[in-house]
Amino acid sequence: MKRKKLFLILFPLILGVLIYVVYRSRNLFYFKIIKSHSLFYDQIIEIRKVAWTYRKFFPLWVVYSLPDGLWLFSFGAALLIDRIFYLFHFFLFTGIYIFMVGFEFVQKYLGGHGSLIGTYDPLDILFFTIGYISIVIISKFLHKKDNITKRQITLENKKNELIYDFKIIVIFSILSVLPTLF
Repeated sequence: MKRKKLFLILFPLILGVLIYVVYRSRNLFYFKIIKSHSLFYDQIIEIRKVAWTYRKFFPLWVVYSLPDGLWLFSFGAALLIDRIFYLFHFFLFTGIYIFMVGFEFVQKYLGGHGSLIGTYDPLDILFFTIGYISIVIISKFLHKKDNITKRQITLENKKNELIYDFKIIVIFSILSVLPTLF
């Protein structure tokens, strides 16, 4: 189960970061990190040049909205898979999903292109929803396969899962802010 969980967290997250690095502005924080700390900066520039020749074949949502859905999917995989207290984590993740959709509407009224809080895009809401529904279905299926015994339902395990949740929320919050840093 741990390999599946790791794959469901890292693969979409890395794919989303690659989309940012290859197709988004060089002013984004991810690209600045590569520029200042990477031995592979020249290779990444070459990859960007080649990738940009194929950019016209991708719809805009691949570059601008898909990474949001991939991020939420990864976040959900980290919170929902291989958990003893699944229902609690499901409600926590649902709250995060609702917050993200609500924040998208905040962007509609207070954001705009170039603003710190971002730009409203209904496709972001669509991809958040696709990411949310996909990982909920997958995690529910995997949870049914878990054989959770009554001995596992302890306060100690609850405390350990809450600490893990806190760490995951901090890590994914930082990952969500990184692209917008200048």
